[in-house]
Amino acid sequence: MPRTRHLPVTARRSLVTVAPSLLAVVVVLSVFLSLHDRLPARMATHIGPGGEADGFSGQGAFLAVTLTVLLGDAVLFGGLVHWIRTNPGAQRVLAVIGGAVAVLTGWLVTAVLLANADARDAASVTLPGLQAALAFGAAAVYAALGWVICGRVQETETASGPSTGASRLSLGDSETAVWSRATGSRVLPATGALVLAAGLVVGITTGWLPALPLLITGAPLALLTGARVTADRRGITVTPTFASWPRLNVPLERIAEAGHRPVNPIRDFGGWGYRARPGASGIVLRSGDALSARLTTGSEFVVTVDDAATAAALLNTLADRKRRTPAGG
Repeated sequence: MPRTRHLPVTARRSLVTVAPSLLAVVVVLSVFLSLHDRLPARMATHIGPGGEADGFSGQGAFLAVTLTVLLGDAVLFGGLVHWIRTNPGAQRVLAVIGGAVAVLTGWLVTAVLLANADARDAASVTLPGLQAALAFGAAAVYAALGWVICGRVQETETASGPSTGASRLSLGDSETAVWSRATGSRVLPATGALVLAAGLVVGITTGWLPALPLLITGAPLALLTGARVTADRRGITVTPTFASWPRLNVPLERIAEAGHRPVNPIRDFGGWGYRARPGASGIVLRSGDALSARLTTGSEFVVTVDDAATAAALLNTLADRKRRTPAGG
């Protein structure tokens, strides 16, 4: 019997992401062309919470926007899935999200086209809530299937690279030291501002209830401008720049060895902020040098911050001293 050749993991996950968008484009185009003569020139393109039309546009504009969204979904998520192939855990999640969003969008657009067929007045178009439920159900089913198709994350895929520069800081037996530095992000505040702006637009044009999730999400992102990283006898402590809470601490006794290495938020962790993936976690606010601590559990904790080499050297010295000191000494 001929041997079966399996698609590489990244190719399989790219297919899970892109295929629904391309299929949705074909379906939407086919339905639009078949119903073209039965569609009103001014179509109902947005259905409110009550199932009645409250947004309208021309046929050409509706089709152009729909195809742009579907193809944009394929390009955006397909590109991200390829870019973060070194982070298979995040890659799998993005692949499933991209495919599910395309299924949801394609279903709802097709339902809107069918609802507009033979309508004399676009304002009379209605869409039962069942269609939205079916759309989300189809997206959920595809997400579950896509999760299986993407394959499990293997241990060899999730292993973090070794930290570099495991040096020591010269300190006397009675000396101690504290290292502290602020680190910031440009991406998170900008993203938060955009989400807030979108929430305001939605609130003014559609209503404040549907805008609430955008406003709640955008506010903390816009305020999350940075963090202060401290390395001392307590280990690694990370707090917001202008507040003492929430506080994240990695105790010194949990640190096996500290070093520093370059980190790319998207490629290595799938985004910015507090990130966690199999074998690694940390605070990732920008690209560049990061303090990297190999923990006693075998996992890695990172914080993107300048002068990470000095912090790592101090932590190694303090950790060595703590291990030499008898408990209670």
